[in-house]
Amino acid sequence: MSFALVALPVPVRQLFTYRVPETLDAAAQPGVPVEVPFRGRRARGVIVERIASTPLEKVSDLGKVTGGVLLSPHLLELTRWVADYYLAPPGEVVAAALPGGNDGLARSLARRHALEDRVLRMPIPERVTLTPAQREACIAVDEAIGSGGFQPFLLHGVTASGKTEVYLRAARAAREAGGQALILVPEVALAAQVVAVFEKRFGGRVGALHSYLPVGTRRRNWELARRGALDVIVGARSAVFAPLPNPKLIVVDEEHEPAYKQSEQLRYHGRDVAVRRAQMLGIPVVLGSATPSLETLANAARGRYRRLSLPTRIDRRPLPVVRVVDLRREGSGPGVLSLPLRAAIAERLARREQVLLWLNRRGHSHHVQCRGCGHTPGCPSCDISLTYHSDPPGLRCHYCDHHEPAPEVCPQCHQPLLRHAGAGTQRAERELASLFPEARVLRLDLDVARAKDGPGATLTRFARGEADILLGTQMIAKGLDFPRVTLVGVLDADVALHLPDFRAAERTYQLLVQVAGRAGRGKVAGEVLVQTCTPEHPAVQAVCAPVALEGERAFRKHELEQRREVHYPPFTRLVTLLVDGPDEGEVEAAAGALADLAREQAGDRDIQVLGPAPQALSRLRGRYRWHVLLKGSQGAHLRELAAAALAWADQPGRRRLRVIADVDPIEVL
Repeated sequence: MSFALVALPVPVRQLFTYRVPETLDAAAQPGVPVEVPFRGRRARGVIVERIASTPLEKVSDLGKVTGGVLLSPHLLELTRWVADYYLAPPGEVVAAALPGGNDGLARSLARRHALEDRVLRMPIPERVTLTPAQREACIAVDEAIGSGGFQPFLLHGVTASGKTEVYLRAARAAREAGGQALILVPEVALAAQVVAVFEKRFGGRVGALHSYLPVGTRRRNWELARRGALDVIVGARSAVFAPLPNPKLIVVDEEHEPAYKQSEQLRYHGRDVAVRRAQMLGIPVVLGSATPSLETLANAARGRYRRLSLPTRIDRRPLPVVRVVDLRREGSGPGVLSLPLRAAIAERLARREQVLLWLNRRGHSHHVQCRGCGHTPGCPSCDISLTYHSDPPGLRCHYCDHHEPAPEVCPQCHQPLLRHAGAGTQRAERELASLFPEARVLRLDLDVARAKDGPGATLTRFARGEADILLGTQMIAKGLDFPRVTLVGVLDADVALHLPDFRAAERTYQLLVQVAGRAGRGKVAGEVLVQTCTPEHPAVQAVCAPVALEGERAFRKHELEQRREVHYPPFTRLVTLLVDGPDEGEVEAAAGALADLAREQAGDRDIQVLGPAPQALSRLRGRYRWHVLLKGSQGAHLRELAAAALAWADQPGRRRLRVIADVDPIEVL
């Protein structure tokens, strides 16, 4: 008699034991899908391990085996590590590694964004002459692929320095070594573009894996990858589990992007899982970025990662000149565009060049406020003010999507004294139409992306020269190459600079550098104008450094000094305990109990317990939110405390509460 440990896609941090009938003994192997009885119904799962005995007295029989081996021993080992490290339900981790995932969600996303059919087609040169720095990087990665063994690289290159060409040649080396390459990108829209680039070089043996693909396409590509019929797999975060039979290379492009960290349910970090997978396989992994995270830079400084630098743009193109516009002195009055930026836009339009404008806030106005009594309409389900949208008109919550008509008079004092505060992309679009009526303006934000044609159609129109100005949010900040763009305008550099999060300055710096890098990628030199009310801030000052990577070094030095002083990563490890529920008092009490438990369990170990405290967004979708922050030098000790907290939360009587452990959080809002 033997037993099988089965992973079921349920939010429970355990595997489930089933007896294996003799008739299924040969077929019931680790990695195969099965159907089992579970809580009065039939459930589908995957066998992760066979065991000879169990201490359990009552064990149900395995139902049936529904297919062949889906997950290799390596992928089972990887999912086991992810579940252990991130304190996650193993069934949810295994489900993330399967092709279907959440089929309902996948179908919904595919209907909304058929990106593979509307990909932005950028010109791809057939032959590229490598710069000396590119050549050195290619040689280093090729040698690592040829010699075998785990080798993490940081490919640190300024924008337009040719990192993609290094990826292409490294993937070719992986193919020549008889294996496959896995290319991770932070966003689905970028995945479609990267697939097009690799198809140009590799032909049809390139496939995509991400949740926005139609379910059938995703399953087909997953199966082709499993059979070794694809040389390159390109995908977003979840593609880190791609079932490649003989991977020889993993690339994580824009490794600093927070999109690699899943923010709901299974809170793993795709970049860190990629590094761990490469370590398990004994292969090189390349982390590429123009603005690496401070954690990655610290790993390079400590010798854990080998650093490869691309300090100049290809074809000796100069970096754009960055000018700061101090809005305290050169304000725009009631408008969004300062006088210097207006003049710069007019100059580019006269020269028939293109302009890219970045404002990381959608809608028309940040909020509506009564000038009489000060009332600001808020979301009934979230602790946040409603954003005014002019198209279609109304007030909207950007978290739960609650919407209501915009009031004509104040709901509190009934006076017609409402004003629109703050500016979003819709307001900026109206201002552009008023100031430059002859200019062709396109807007790209989440509201536009949700439209039938998605973001690909807008970007393609701009690439074809069908518009003069592209205005957008962070969707336009990275991965785009428009040779005719000679001016980039940052309309508000302060949007995220003062958030109550230790990474706010780092995020702002990264975004500014990335969006500035869209300028001057063709034959004409570029210029960047950054509008800000805090020009003296180190994150803003660093973007203006005239020498390649000089700004990054200056900002890194300043930021690391700040982090070291207050004991934040990369000098310490973090785990956040998140508590939410429908009753505010119950949530507060539970958070307090968790903090007390953590302090008791910490003992004399080097662990600091901060909180409890309400989260910055203290109520979301009708649920109240509190957190407890654990800080320490040893991640294993923090996870031990977090596991004890989760065990406390699993006790009967606390089912209305939800307690989540966020290991290595990327934000502490």
